[in-house]
Amino acid sequence: MLETGTLIIGGGLAGLSAAKGLERKKPYLIAERENRAGGLAATLKKGGFHFDYSGHLLHLRWPKTKKLILDALGRNCGLIKRDARVYTHKSWTPYPFQANLHGMPDKVKADCVSGFLAAYNAKWQAASEPEVFSRWTNRVFGGGISKHFMLPYNGKLWQYPLERLTTEWCAPFVPVPKPEEIINGAYGKKTWTMGYNTSFYYPKRGGIGALSTALAMTSRGLRLGLEVESVNLRKREAMIRHFGPVRFKRLINTSPLNDFIARTQDAPAAVRKAAASLRHNTVYVLNLGAKGVKSDMHWGYFPEERFPFYRAGIASNFSKHLAPSGMASFYIEIATDGRALDLASAETEIIQGLKACGLIESASQVVEKLWLKIPCAYVIYNRERAKALPLICDWLKTRKIQSIGRYGAWKYSFMEESVKEGLEAAGKILHGY
Repeated sequence: MLETGTLIIGGGLAGLSAAKGLERKKPYLIAERENRAGGLAATLKKGGFHFDYSGHLLHLRWPKTKKLILDALGRNCGLIKRDARVYTHKSWTPYPFQANLHGMPDKVKADCVSGFLAAYNAKWQAASEPEVFSRWTNRVFGGGISKHFMLPYNGKLWQYPLERLTTEWCAPFVPVPKPEEIINGAYGKKTWTMGYNTSFYYPKRGGIGALSTALAMTSRGLRLGLEVESVNLRKREAMIRHFGPVRFKRLINTSPLNDFIARTQDAPAAVRKAAASLRHNTVYVLNLGAKGVKSDMHWGYFPEERFPFYRAGIASNFSKHLAPSGMASFYIEIATDGRALDLASAETEIIQGLKACGLIESASQVVEKLWLKIPCAYVIYNRERAKALPLICDWLKTRKIQSIGRYGAWKYSFMEESVKEGLEAAGKILHGY
């Protein structure tokens, strides 16, 4: 039987970063079920195009993780100023919508500004328990901004009732302007520098998968094509498909928390029930290669129902090397509540939507297509999650198991945070956790 000091389930950024922290200090094994490293931070090649699993951008704010990431990429990295927009009411306006109402028709503009000021002056009290999104957005932004952007956009994204979706995820992902910023954005100048992602880093070549590849190259314990079928935490043993049992002293999980608990043989019934209550949506990404694209935009948000997608981006505006010369690469995202998407119908509607907003003029511009599916995309924040996580995490803590990353910790986060949690998990093991 193979034995290792630390078993890491998943070779995405969290797992690779944990390995980086353990490298040459403690023995470890990364079991990655795919035949490539990176998880969703991967890049696929087709027809001369490089396609990511949607928009994966590097927002760096912590010195240690920033150094690790930039050192890994070396010269293959650039800093880019964000150009994000919102398309609604037949107009483009800069993101965030609530701070850039000048692009809207006068009636919409007045509705949004008056609604915000009324909500601001009402000074609603925040709820003492997790607040639901529909109440929160009306309390914070007022009826106009909620009606014209917040409610329709988030309904498309989350695919979950906004009367049940809680708001622990909102900070820092939803900017809340001051009254003067709302008024100035409606009747004064454009605001391009609001929000957590006003600039970002991105590899010059190879797509976001260049980062995963760089980290994987230094990971001596990485093993591809190893799927963990079950674990027994009391026995400190995992069963790996087509490989057999592996005994470990410590375990770091980065796979979806609900799936991990379902595979844990000795999990108590209450923990299993809590994990089974966790919910997520599914995202389908249509990657397109196209000619004759003129927009310099990085990505845009689409709140209106007539567009099936909630976001569309032009990845080749991150790096020209993602597409052949004279070409552009799009990523277009559609969310479902887990139900399968009719890809043929969705593709037709996407092309129509791209034409309607002016990103392309004709379907004949499209020269390449690649659908990618993210089965577990955004984890759902609800009261069931708030109740389940402490129960699950407390039990894992008694077994000295760390479950980290966007899906292991079951949260809405960004890539640098997964890297940070990987390093922290390794640090705990080095200090005897």
